[in-house]
Amino acid sequence: MASEVYSKAITKLYGETVSLTTTASHLLFRPDYQEVMLYCASQFRIGLAPRLAAVEYYSASGTSYTSYLTQAIDRDSATHVPLDAMATGDYLYLGFTEPVRGFHFTIDATNKNDNAATLDMEYMSAIAAGAATFTDVASDSDGTNVAGDTLKQSGLYAFTLPAVVQGIVTVLNSNEPLYWYRFCPSATLSATVDVTDITPACDTVNYGYMEAGVVHQFHLNTAKNGAFEFDHTGTGTLDVTWVRL
Repeated sequence: MASEVYSKAITKLYGETVSLTTTASHLLFRPDYQEVMLYCASQFRIGLAPRLAAVEYYSASGTSYTSYLTQAIDRDSATHVPLDAMATGDYLYLGFTEPVRGFHFTIDATNKNDNAATLDMEYMSAIAAGAATFTDVASDSDGTNVAGDTLKQSGLYAFTLPAVVQGIVTVLNSNEPLYWYRFCPSATLSATVDVTDITPACDTVNYGYMEAGVVHQFHLNTAKNGAFEFDHTGTGTLDVTWVRL
C-alpha cells in the first residue's frame, strides 16, 4: 500500500464529508489549517473562491460600524453575524480579496427572518479619496428567500459578476484594499436573525475537473482564498481531510 508523505510535520487532522450533486456545494476553509486532501470515488469539479476579508455592519440608528469577520468565517454554529431587526437604512458590508459572483449564507434554523423583505444588493463601482460609490448588482437570485422572506433559509445569493473595483473605504474598519459589496433589506427583518457563516462564491462556474479515485492534496493559499465550490455530474460523497502543519 502506498504511503502519504508530507513535506512538513503535521500536528492535527480534521475530517468531514460533502454530499456532491449537480447543484454547487460551498465550503469555507477550516480556520488554522494549511493543507487539504480531497477524495471522491467518481469525478468531481472544484472551484477556489476568494477570501472574505472584512464584514462590517452599519447601524443607521447608532451611526456605527461593527466588525463580524470572525463570526462569519469561523465555521462555528455557536457564533453568528447578528442581523436582528435590520432596518432599511442599515448595511452589511462584505470585503473580498477578489471579485465574487455571490455568497452563500448559512442561516440558523430557528433564528431566521420571517418578515416579507428582499435584499438590495450593491457592489463598489467607484472609489475616490476613500469615498465609495455603490451600484445595484444585475440578475440577482436569492436562494435564501422563502415565499417573499429573504434570509429565511440557507442558500446562495448570486448575481452577474459585476465590474467591482478595489480600494480602501475610509469609514470602514479595514486598511486592506478589497472588493466591496453591501446589502440592506427592503423592510425591517425579524427581531432575531443569525447568519452563522458567509461563504464567498467563485467568480465563475467553470470549475476544474478532478479525476475519480485519486487523493488530491493541496497547500492552501489562505491569504488569497477562503472557500471551495464543488459540483458533480450526478451524485457522490467527497471525503475532506484538513491538515494542520
